Amino acid sequence: MLILDNITIVICIILVISALCSSLFDTFFKKMVDKEETDSAENLKPVSVVIISDNNSVELDNNLKYFLSQDYSAGYEIIVVVSRDEDGTADVLKTYNKYKNLYTTFVPETSRYMSRRKLAITLGVKAAKNDLILLTDAVCKPVSNHWIEGMSTKCRDGINLVIGYSNYSDDTGQFKTFYRLHKEYTYMYEAFKGFAYSTYGNNLLFKKADFMSGRGFQGNLKYVRGEYDFLVNKYSKFGSAAIAISKDVMLVEDKPSKKAWNNKNTFYFETRKHLQRSFRHRQIFNMDVLGLYLCFILVIFSVIYSVLSARFVILPFSFMALVVPFISRIICAKRVLNRFNANVSLWKVIPFELALPFSNFRFAIKYILSDKYEYISHKS
Repeated sequence: MLILDNITIVICIILVISALCSSLFDTFFKKMVDKEETDSAENLKPVSVVIISDNNSVELDNNLKYFLSQDYSAGYEIIVVVSRDEDGTADVLKTYNKYKNLYTTFVPETSRYMSRRKLAITLGVKAAKNDLILLTDAVCKPVSNHWIEGMSTKCRDGINLVIGYSNYSDDTGQFKTFYRLHKEYTYMYEAFKGFAYSTYGNNLLFKKADFMSGRGFQGNLKYVRGEYDFLVNKYSKFGSAAIAISKDVMLVEDKPSKKAWNNKNTFYFETRKHLQRSFRHRQIFNMDVLGLYLCFILVIFSVIYSVLSARFVILPFSFMALVVPFISRIICAKRVLNRFNANVSLWKVIPFELALPFSNFRFAIKYILSDKYEYISHKS
């Protein structure tokens, strides 16, 4: 005999609600539309591409040709700013002397008590001849020769920041690729909805005039990293940031070393303390994770309770609460993975989503236990 009392009904309703919430709170459930922009040649503006190289002679030699072969009728210049050269970067740059639109500059070795990467960006922006600045790193390369065009056409009236996507190369581990996609997608969706918070990638367009009038990185120059985060957080206003997610405007970043991967994610815990709208941003991720874990926990307890109390009506609702979020998240992830050319197997999506908070917790512990002087350049 099936037991259908108030307790059974309440539990079934809770399971249905949890299944819906887990699906709706999913980061990949949210959709972004990339409106295709087409400008005539006379409306295009010249662009200055600033590339930061930090002991990246090999990567620069492999990737620079992709920047120099861009198809952009309005004209562009490439400015390579070398923040550190202990591996022969200067010698690599000499082999590109034939390119008339390539300029190089070096951060002085005597520059101390400030972030060398932020100083490198500042030098690059000041040296730029054009108002539109496209910023990236030497470890990245465009996937097409329309990267500059695709990014610059997004910068229309009322837009002063364009956030593009950058992916890891295919030889990168799948969890790192998924971790990056999940974070970048969250950041870009916030910008799409009008509240640009930050960016996880290295594909950013902004205006020199804004940077100079806002005194660049003033107020956070001492923090070693977070250069892209501070740019987006400081210079974006409500509705002033656009996203560029078409495949032509994507960058591919070389596989990060273990040290680079750990540093990037550990340093963020220092950076986010100095960003505006940080609490609001974290709640979006927390709702996603909480919805997923709460749903699975409710399923486990409801199955145990239904068996022990002989309330077997609960079992099909428990099954539904498990399957619906699973299928929904897989479908949404497939759409996003295909859109961003992310090399991640679909069967790993749910395990990776469950692993995200543990990965963040590991980076948080590393940050808590570390010497906080590691995150600032002023050691006095």
